[in-house]
Amino acid sequence: MNIGIIHGFIGGGGGTEKTLLTILEALEETNHNVTLYTFSKPKISLKKINIKSTIPISIPMFGLYQRLMESNLISKAKNEDIIIQTSGGFVIPENPNQKIIVYCHSDFSSELEKPITKYKGIWAKYYKIYYEKLKQSLSKINQENIFLISNSKYVQNSLETIYGKKSSLLYPPLDLSEFNQKKSKKSSIITISRFSPEKNLEFLIDVIKNLSINSIIIGNTKTKSNEIYYNSLNSKIKNESYSSNIILLKNIPRKILLTHLFESKVYFHTSPETFGLTIVEAISAGCIPIVPNNSAHKETVPFSELRYDPNNIKDAQEKINNALSGSFDNLIISLQESIQKYDKEQFKKSFISIIDSISN
Repeated sequence: MNIGIIHGFIGGGGGTEKTLLTILEALEETNHNVTLYTFSKPKISLKKINIKSTIPISIPMFGLYQRLMESNLISKAKNEDIIIQTSGGFVIPENPNQKIIVYCHSDFSSELEKPITKYKGIWAKYYKIYYEKLKQSLSKINQENIFLISNSKYVQNSLETIYGKKSSLLYPPLDLSEFNQKKSKKSSIITISRFSPEKNLEFLIDVIKNLSINSIIIGNTKTKSNEIYYNSLNSKIKNESYSSNIILLKNIPRKILLTHLFESKVYFHTSPETFGLTIVEAISAGCIPIVPNNSAHKETVPFSELRYDPNNIKDAQEKINNALSGSFDNLIISLQESIQKYDKEQFKKSFISIIDSISN
């Protein structure tokens, strides 16, 4: 079977990209004829995957431009038997008989709800074009050639509520083999996040500033806006009085990130997530997760005592202190058992099963 994968930009990291790479591995291992359609040639070592890349004009707000350009990638894949979109966007083929599978990392509502006034000048124009294209594509979401895979029950329920469209459930893959190390834990907190305003990292700083503990925030700054946000957080830490020791680390090697994860006692998260792969990784590394009581956190962290009232500083502080004192240590085994369903090898089998059922 000829399969085309649509993923505009590869190199940003994160759960979306890990899911893409696992899908490519699964298709390669099952001897499908796969072509990856992307903008710039990625640094991946999958010998059986054909790569068709284009290099568009480089402009700021690349994420938005990427979404616009993915409709062009779809048109290049018009002769494939099945198209799979993995980037988190939603564009559909012109031919209503060509099957497409969209791996949904969200219900797309946040992109539709963004006010055009957020962007200025030419960016407002780009957003308006993208907004209209997305609306047009979503209006056809119930076509029989469109198949959805949701990355959580949270997204699955939301897609059905908003669009009346059912989807398969397949949680993102976790490579459990990465987390076989056992190290003694320090009485410290770790947060792993993209440095971006929607991640609400200021809340973390406000929560721990008077707790007299060590905390590390690790993230990527792939764009100028990420760098600006990172600098604003650094300024906040430097310009205010804190009894806690807060360190920001950016763009560090995976090996060093894992070392910090293995050594930290508590993983603290500050924003809603449609899944939250870093939280699952933290559990696998033996951390106690403290997360907001919302979104898909109720799936990945199935114990209510580990979920705080969103933006409630006092509640978050209380749960962090309890976690650091060992009050939740009895939950670690159950937490680690609960994440076995996210195993990468199981993901591959389930994904191929979905492909087979759709192609028949």
